[in-house]
Amino acid sequence: MLCLYFNKGGLLIKPPNTKPIPVRRYRFFKYGFFLFFILTALLLYSNYNYMAFKFLIADNYIFTDALDQLYDNTIGEENVKGYRRNFDDVVISVVTEKIRSINQDRYTYLYTPEHYRLSKDMEKADAATARVEELTSETVYMLLPNISDDTKDFVLSNKQTLSKYKNLVLDLRSNYGGLLADFYKIAELFTKRGDVLGYEKFRMPLITHMVKSGGNGYFKFDKIIILQDENTASAAEGLILSLKGNSDNISTMGADTFGKGIGQITVPLLDGFAVKATVMLVAGPGDVSIHGVGIEPDIAYSGDDIIEAALDVIR
Repeated sequence: MLCLYFNKGGLLIKPPNTKPIPVRRYRFFKYGFFLFFILTALLLYSNYNYMAFKFLIADNYIFTDALDQLYDNTIGEENVKGYRRNFDDVVISVVTEKIRSINQDRYTYLYTPEHYRLSKDMEKADAATARVEELTSETVYMLLPNISDDTKDFVLSNKQTLSKYKNLVLDLRSNYGGLLADFYKIAELFTKRGDVLGYEKFRMPLITHMVKSGGNGYFKFDKIIILQDENTASAAEGLILSLKGNSDNISTMGADTFGKGIGQITVPLLDGFAVKATVMLVAGPGDVSIHGVGIEPDIAYSGDDIIEAALDVIR
């Protein structure tokens, strides 16, 4: 037996003991399904060339010995789970290798699962060497070997200890950088809300933006000496620029820095792979890029005891 229902949206027919489906909800699902179908069709159409190529090579190329060699050379024999399953990984590896050969951009590449795990382990091992120690009753020393979640947490966990001293020697020698977001968090301890920390410039103007501090100037050091060398790079250089650009009590000592004013994003992929690519230009306060140039120190030093030399400057 069927029941008839009337409402402002029209006539609905339903089995007994069930509630009528509102017409508006029915239309929502109908148009939603239609939109999903259109978007799926557009996605398939826009990727037709790649899918056809993948089907042709991964599933049908007759010289499989050549495929075996290609897969082994690009992602390693231990990572091969099938021509089709690893085809995307091989394509990413080949394309990024071509980019590196053309542009010498050694920061754009495919991580294999082993390489990705190793990089994370090395990052943590390096961060574990960060340390804080007293140099004099008024001066504290802090070594940051990289810019990562762990070094950021290290600084935050030691901020009360650091704040007991009047002066700071911040050692960024051989600090190869890391995550921009982590350097911003560290810089916020030294800066106040609204201070410009730097600029991130993307191909899409919509997401290009100025980065401002949300800090409250937690640290009140009388004098800060930053130690740097030719291996100080990337986010570590960004930290130097952001601190010097917002304070007049900071001096740098050592040698010219590496000069890496570009930023990368790493995207995890299936099966433990990840792809890393250069996607932005990075500049410090004043929108001045140091890429390929580096940061010249205020005080050049090439001696054997730079920490003692920094103490002499403070004295």
